[in-house]
Amino acid sequence: MAQAEPGVTPGKFRGLCFEAARRTGGEVVRWSIPEVVPNYHEVHIEYRDLRGTIVVLWTAAGDVALTASPEPLPPVEFLDDVALMAVLAELSNDIRVRTRDELEMPFKAAEWPDLDPRDVRYWRPERVGDVLFNFWD
Repeated sequence: MAQAEPGVTPGKFRGLCFEAARRTGGEVVRWSIPEVVPNYHEVHIEYRDLRGTIVVLWTAAGDVALTASPEPLPPVEFLDDVALMAVLAELSNDIRVRTRDELEMPFKAAEWPDLDPRDVRYWRPERVGDVLFNFWD
């Protein structure tokens, strides 16, 4: 199993996505780095099959999610692509590839004691994915 060095930087994550795209028959066509918000980076992988474009979202905390939205704005519509998710997970132990089911779970503030209660009151997240991948400033 190929592994990245401990800790994943934006550059290393982009490299993981290029390799994952190559292994799954896709091509990286765009990436973006947030200035302030959102709290995630985006890597757009284009497939010439029915998958079309899949956007890989990554946070500095190491969480990874997939969406088909070309401009992933809240609420993000998450998806699973088994092949891409498996390759990303194989390439690095320093990321956590989240499933759609995990991200769609109802948010329960008591399970997230490290979150600022003011953010929770203001942003009112409904799903776990809303907390992990957000536009909070």
